This record gives sequence, structure tokens and C-alpha cells, in this order.
Amino acid sequence: MIRNLLQDLLKDLRYGSRALARTPGFTLVAVLALALGVGANISIFSLVNALFLKPLPVKDASSLVWLTLRPAESSRVQAFSWPDYVDYRERAGVFEGLIAYDPIPMALSVNGEPERIEGQLVTGDYFSVLGVAPSLGRVFTQAEDRAAGAAPVAVISSALWKRRFGSDPSTPGRVVILNGQAFSVIGVAPEWFTGTELGRPAEIWVPFAMQAQAAPSMTAMMTQRGASWLNVIGRLKPGVTLRQARAACDVIARQIAEENPAQRRGTGAAVSPLSGGVHPSNTGEALPIAALLLAVTATVLMISCFNVANMLLARGAARRREIGVRLALGATRGRLVRQFLAESTLLALLGSAAGLLMAAWVPDVLAAVADLPSDIPLAVSPDARVLAFALGIALLAGLLAGLAPSLSATRRDVAPSLKDEGFAGGGLRRSRLQGLLVIGQVALSLVLLVSAGLFLRSLGKAARIDPGFDTSTTLTVSFDLRTQGYSKERARVFCRDLIERVSALPGVRSATLASLVPMSGRMIGMEAFAPPAGGGEAVAQGVVSTNIVRPGYFRTLGIPLLRGRDFTAQDLDGAGGVIIVNETLARRFFSDAEPIGQRLSFDGPNGPWQEIVGIARDSRYDELTEDPRSFVYLPQMQNEDLMPELALIASAGGDPSRLLPAVQREVRAMDPALPVFDTGTLAAMLRQRNDKQQWISHLLTLFGSLALALAAMGLYGVMAYSVSLRTHEIGVRMALGATARDVTRLFVREGVRLSLVGIAAGGALALALTQALSSMLFGVTPTDFLTFAGVAALLAAVAVAASWLPARRAARIDPMLALRHE
Repeated sequence: MIRNLLQDLLKDLRYGSRALARTPGFTLVAVLALALGVGANISIFSLVNALFLKPLPVKDASSLVWLTLRPAESSRVQAFSWPDYVDYRERAGVFEGLIAYDPIPMALSVNGEPERIEGQLVTGDYFSVLGVAPSLGRVFTQAEDRAAGAAPVAVISSALWKRRFGSDPSTPGRVVILNGQAFSVIGVAPEWFTGTELGRPAEIWVPFAMQAQAAPSMTAMMTQRGASWLNVIGRLKPGVTLRQARAACDVIARQIAEENPAQRRGTGAAVSPLSGGVHPSNTGEALPIAALLLAVTATVLMISCFNVANMLLARGAARRREIGVRLALGATRGRLVRQFLAESTLLALLGSAAGLLMAAWVPDVLAAVADLPSDIPLAVSPDARVLAFALGIALLAGLLAGLAPSLSATRRDVAPSLKDEGFAGGGLRRSRLQGLLVIGQVALSLVLLVSAGLFLRSLGKAARIDPGFDTSTTLTVSFDLRTQGYSKERARVFCRDLIERVSALPGVRSATLASLVPMSGRMIGMEAFAPPAGGGEAVAQGVVSTNIVRPGYFRTLGIPLLRGRDFTAQDLDGAGGVIIVNETLARRFFSDAEPIGQRLSFDGPNGPWQEIVGIARDSRYDELTEDPRSFVYLPQMQNEDLMPELALIASAGGDPSRLLPAVQREVRAMDPALPVFDTGTLAAMLRQRNDKQQWISHLLTLFGSLALALAAMGLYGVMAYSVSLRTHEIGVRMALGATARDVTRLFVREGVRLSLVGIAAGGALALALTQALSSMLFGVTPTDFLTFAGVAALLAAVAVAASWLPARRAARIDPMLALRHE
């Protein structure tokens, strides 16, 4: 029986391929419509696969796991501290190896040419535990990660090897300058390996024993139990299950909590498979975006299937005589349905093949059209899972597009079919299924367009927010003096001279330095203590965000000081500690009391104390849409040890971008080996802070526009087909006195009626579904009336246009020819 089914299936496929070959125009349009939907789905699934599912291409990748900490007071996992890592490594017997790494920026100089690159501090067994063999040279040994500073060695990525070393096979053994220190390159990683996290490619790896040279600002963190900064990966021993590993780590977590109650009380451990390129701490942010993208592309595929289904309905009507003959000769309805499904599946397979080809360049199109952020990579290579998904979605599309038309086409009686009367004169009233498909297309298009409209409205609201500082005339250039081995005194002289030289440039109104640029997304939080009014022990007031700045910071950025004074050159290390706070902190911490002269501590309830000397106007610090936060400005000269990086901020008299080359020249003139980064205007940085929301908005607009075009094509096709079926009726109407305007109005009214039903259904669906977007919107509710009304009006206008074109053709029919039409 199975053999007979397979033979029948092969016959159906052969017959279907010949039938499709006889109508190349129909086949091409149908394949293209399906390719658009399938290609978008394959591209997005490739991204989701790379983010969450794809294992590293190493031996026994299923035994690799992430280890994270799970604080009792938070639902999000966090990274390890170095003491935590050491304890787990020594106590967990379920792991064959336990490695740690930390991404850090590094300053690389090859042949005197400096640049800032992304690197990682790793444990000595990092590559061996992951199972990554070098393509050239060797990787670290555990002996090179024991004595601090004793092994200045590095492994570089294949991309860096090609870019800076010209793919020279003799690169292992060469000496490069890394953070001002000489390091020997011992190996080159394979081309496919840039680390374990997608979107954060590493270009160089150095052992943790070289931490003082590679990341001197992190020295203190190596002994702090409460500092969470290490990413940890383990390889399970053979036979150890994930459940056993979790149980073992839970025991260790309880032991550490008992031994260190101040830092780790209630903290547990989480063990999860290392699949995909997203660290578990970022999964909560990445999953909603991935789900939204999958839902959007699935909607586009459904619209494509509805479109092809309408085409197949029309094609089935054209084959009514063939169907009648086959029924008369004894063919069963099931046999005919299977034949039509074979044809629709062939179309879907062709569409899927074309979609796979499109998926190769769809990422570039999305990146260009949707302004893709650099940390969301779409150009990911397909694997067996992606190919299986493509096959599955092709079969699903074939079923969705072909089932309803095949059932409809085989429902007719034999006699009318043999007389070629199956659909004569019926029009839209006789093709309810076509109407329902059009309604479905319009409804789904409205959902996509409303979602895009909500995001665009949200972006518009955010763009009108006053950040509280000047962005139109301000530029910034960042650099890191510590990575170049600057002493405190040398760094102090460098900062002073740089400000003087940049301030003297033509067109510069003022210049200053800060540890962080506003809207950089890297503001630091510290707990603040204030002495009670009646004396006694100081009490914690809450967490405050901080920035370390030089005198002139407020003038350069145009942030008004409401009361008190700015920092001055007299606020030196050793003088009385001073700070400037914002309005929100003054209001929350001191209520109606005068803040000027009050003291705060950021090192515990016993001080040292910092006196408030000024109050600055509130501004935005990390996000345009953030809630008001308590903020403290610290003077640079009293906090030089807390500044691993510096940002030069300059205010220009005109276009700040024109001054950037001159400012960069001044930095290079002072230290040619110092790499600069994050250069640009504050206006551009402000736009980048909303890059993911902008990308989602652009992506939804792109797919919404595609859905709108497909819906318009579907409506146009139905109306055009209706006109062809009702040619005789049109002739009768015109012979009885109907004008061209009457005929046009008749068909436009029918098309608009279908669209209005679809708009109503889509509006109800959108009201329910857009609630899931509420957390991603700012200043706009998911039920925003203007968005719904605007999208509905747009769809109605498109419906009128799509209906008017075939209606206009109907109005031009010659009545005499129409009356002779059968």
C-alpha cells in the first residue's frame, strides 16, 4: 500500500510540474509571492537559530553549559565574581573543566599603528575546554595562567590576523604592543571562532595572569566577592546530566552563601545549555525581540499564502472542465484534492528554494533599509536546522495555500462542469472563499501596519524629549590612558594640555573631560549614605548614578546650575571632598531642607564625606525614556583613580562634525600611540541610543508595506477575476442603460466592502495583539486612536485604488462584445 501511495505521489508531482510549466506566468508570480514570505521567515529563523539554538561546532558541544548566579531579589541572572569562580572550580566535581572570560577593550599597536580592539581575558584552559584548536600556532597552557605578569602571550582572531598581519603564516612569535606592553602572539584562532557570544566578536585573547597589564582598572575586582563581572562556562563530565550539574551547583551556592552572607545571602546558581550566542543574562531582552520578528514574518507568510490561494482558486475555476471530465471518469474527490495539493506543494518548494536564495541577501537589505544595529547580526550561516525549517515551512505553505482552493475546486457537480458553467455569472457573491481570503489579507496587513505605526509614534515622542543638554553643537572623542600605562601625574598633565589645545582650536567655544558621555548607556551606580539630622549612624538613601567631570562640564554641555557653584581648579585631591547633585536627588534625599552644604558618602556609613556645593538641572543620562533618577557629579581631580576611560567633550560654534578631524589630530599629536574611539557628535550618539527601537520600527514598516502590497495585489486580482466572470452581466447592465460610472461604482463598492470588513476584523485583532508591545512603547498606548485611524484610512485608500483599476476596465467593455461573451 505504501508503495502504491508513493507511486501515486510521484505521478501527482510529475503531472503537477507539467501543469505548472504550461502556465509560466502564473507559476512565476505564485513562486515570487511565496518566496517573499518564506525568505523573510528563513532569514529571521537563521538569526533566532544563531541566537538561541545553534551549538558551537566543536566535539560534544552538548556538554557545554553556562553558569550564572541567581540573586534572590532579582529574576535576572548575573555574572560571577572571581572568588565565586574559584570556589565553583575547586568544589564542583561534575565538570571536566570550568573556564571564565571577560570582554574588555584593548589598545593594540602593530608596526606603530594604534587601534582599539575588542579583547577578552580568559583562563588558561579556555580554548581546550571549549574544544577549539588553533588554525595556526598554539593556544594557552594552564602554566601560562598561574604567575601574575609572567606570560605576556596572546591568541588573535583570524580576522585580525588577515587585517593587521596580512595572513602571514609566520605571525606566531611576533611581538605586538598591547596596552603599552609587549605581548607575543602564539596562535591564530580558527576563522569561525570569535568567542561564544554573537554580536560581541573578540579579536584577541590574553590569559588572566596578565590582567594587571591588559585591564589595570580591574585589579581591585579580582578580590571582591560582590563584584559580578565574570562569564563562566563549564564542560560536563561524561555521563553527568544537566539536572545533576544543577543540583551540585545548588549545594555550592548554599555553602558560599553561608560563608559570605553579606554578599551572597539567598544567591543560587543557574546552569543552562550553551546553545546559541546569547548570554543568559541577555536572554530576557533578546527573546521578546526574537518573538516579535518571528510573529511578523509568519504574518507576512500567511498573507503570501492567502494571495497564492486566491490565484489557485481562479486557476481552479479555469480548469473546471478538466475537473468535470476526471470526476465523470471515476476520479474521487480525495484523489483530485491530493493532485491539487501536490501542485501547491511544488509551488511552495520552488518558493522555498527561491526564499533560501533570497535569505542570502535579505540581511543586507534589512541592514540598509531598517538601519540594523551593529550588535544584532543577521548574516548568519544556515545549518541543517535552518534547512529543515525551510522544508517544513514549504510544506506548511503548500498546505495553507492549496487546501482551501483544492476543496473548493472539486466541490462542483459534474454536469455544470462539463458544460463549462461552473462559475458563470457568480462574481464575488459566488466566491465567498475568495472574499474571506481578501479579508484575511487586509486584517493581517492592518495588524502589521498598526504595530509599525505605534513604534513610529513612540519614536516621534522620544525624539521630542529635551535631553537636558546641548546636542546640536557638541562632539566627543574617547580614549583610555590606563591601557597605555600612564601614571597619575602624566595623565593629569595630558588632560590639562589636551583641554588647552582643543579650546584654542578655531570654532571651539569650550572643552572639558568626563569619565562618561551622556547617553552612553554606561552610567555607574553607587549606594549613597547621608548622616541623619539628629546625629547617629548614617543611613542609606538609595542608589545614585554618577559621572566624574572636570570644571567646565556644565558650561560645555549647556546644563544650567540652579544653585551653588561649579567645580574649580582648587577642588584638588586632598582638599575637602565636593560634589554637585541634580534636582531629583536634592528633592528625594533632603525634601524641604537646603541641599547646599549637606554631605553624602559613597563608601559606606562611615565616610569619607562629600559636601554638596551645587545643584544642576535634571537631564537624561542613559535613556531618553528613563524615569527621573538621582545623579551625582564628582570632580575629576579628586577621583582620578575611578576613571579607566576619558571622553573629551567640546562645544562648537557651528557644525561640530567639521571639528572632529582637528580634535583627533590634537590627540594624535600629543600621543601617536593612543587609540581613540566613540568619536562623533552627541546628536548622533543620541540617535544610536534608540537604535534597536528604530530598527524594529523600520523593520515593521518594511514588512507592513510588503503586506500592504500583497493585500492590494490580492484585492486587485479578485476584482479583476470578478470582472472577467461577469462580462456578460456587465453587457446586460450597460444595454439596459447603466453608465460607465455605474459599473465602476458597482465594483469599487464590492472591493471596498471586503476591505472594510477586513479593516474591522484587523482592528479587533490589533487591539488584542498590540497589548504585548506596551513595554516597548513610550508616550503611546497600544490602543492609540491616531495610529489606528491613520492605518485604517491608508488601507481604505489602497482598497479603493485596487478596486478602481479593474472597475475602470469593466466600464470600458463594449456592450455588444459583452453580450456575446460566454
